[in-house]
Amino acid sequence: MNFNDRPLLGYLVKRSREQLNCLYESPGATFAIFRALPDVSQQCILKILWIQGSVQRSLWHSWVKKEHISVVENHVDLLRKLKIIEDKDQIRLNQIFRKSYVRAIQEGKYRASQLKAMTELDEKSRKSASKDLGKKATERWECILHYLALPSQKSEQGVSGATKQLFKAAGLTSGGESDGDMEITSAGFQFLLLNQTEQIWMYILHYLRMEESMGKNVVAELDFLLRLTLCVDHTHANGRVRVADGDRDQKTTSRAFFIDDSWSETINNFLMHLRELGLVFIRKRKDGYFFITPLFTHLTVSSSSENSIAEKRSHAGYIIVETNYRVYAYTDSSLQLAILSTFTEMLYRFNDMSVGMLTRDSVRRALQVGITASQIIAFLRANAHPETAAAAAASSGTVQCVPVTVADQIRLWEDERHRLVFFESALYSTFESEREYIGVKEYARSQDILLWFDDVQRLVVVTEEGHDKVKAWWKTNKANV
Repeated sequence: MNFNDRPLLGYLVKRSREQLNCLYESPGATFAIFRALPDVSQQCILKILWIQGSVQRSLWHSWVKKEHISVVENHVDLLRKLKIIEDKDQIRLNQIFRKSYVRAIQEGKYRASQLKAMTELDEKSRKSASKDLGKKATERWECILHYLALPSQKSEQGVSGATKQLFKAAGLTSGGESDGDMEITSAGFQFLLLNQTEQIWMYILHYLRMEESMGKNVVAELDFLLRLTLCVDHTHANGRVRVADGDRDQKTTSRAFFIDDSWSETINNFLMHLRELGLVFIRKRKDGYFFITPLFTHLTVSSSSENSIAEKRSHAGYIIVETNYRVYAYTDSSLQLAILSTFTEMLYRFNDMSVGMLTRDSVRRALQVGITASQIIAFLRANAHPETAAAAAASSGTVQCVPVTVADQIRLWEDERHRLVFFESALYSTFESEREYIGVKEYARSQDILLWFDDVQRLVVVTEEGHDKVKAWWKTNKANV
């Protein structure tokens, strides 16, 4: 099964049985995982939820139309990888999962989340949180992306050391304090091309993997994150997210949740990290409460859902590329301009438009940090201005969002860097006789480790891996050559 649009499941299938069972002991986390499953997988669970024993595979197949058996088997295999279904020859629900799921549906998702909502909030705090909560969340997330796209002393101020460490550990950046200036990598640029749902999930999962690499148990953090998702209902009213409160729904802008004194230091640190990402809003740490922001909804939908598709449509393109290599960016977003400047020489900037030039040096600067020509062209096409995109669609392919000459030239600039192929190697010279030279050369040729030779100057170059072979051969055959 492809986990590209369900990154959480892709992460969970690689966890051990002990970790998953520990997670399934939480009714809130169990219910959140159930909601993240595909519809058919959910139906498979519900089909055997009230069956205490195992179900024979033959009986299971009798419940499914013959033409759909292979589809259902794929979903059963997914549940088996998640340790929700046990036994290979028979179908049996994990009893820990079953118990927690039943408890969650009896209590309701809000109570299962184990988060305490504040019933009263002073007017000052309410107004502070209600005013542009979504805007505040977006600004925080864009601050993270801005640092990745164009690191500087100013952009570093809004990013924690943990985020810098994560970007480097995930291969999104290279360099750093001890290695010189930080630079974005090809993987980092690809990260910027993802939609917001994919970006946030990728960041969260890299964070959990980084914690695991340091020997920490991330079950508590993952449990807390999943329980938070139960407090978000992605039923939008005027573009605003609602938060579940028993049988009623309250807007996130008017519902706060207590920061419990009993929470461990791990959970409190994780909450502060979510605050940095803009997923939760905390006015002041001493207040003792937090708000869930609209940005958090990206953790409750798949990347191919209607929400993510709507997000892609709502972000209209802003770039026009001319055949003279000029680039016009109709935007005032510093983040979008920062991304564009990674491979463009920016010339002018006005209030709502900036002008740049695609030059050999600017493109090579991007290529040197691992960004590929295909990624640059894909970015320009994905963010093409609606007028350019409409002209391309109406012309049936004769007009391109990115002129063919420009796209070809970007690829040629990339190919320039591939004219030479570098090998780690060893050079042999100063042979005492022609016989020694020929012996080494022919042995290297026979072992397929010969890279280059010069009969006039008696020079032989072999691969680095072949150096030990030549030394061993020379030690054995020195007397004969």
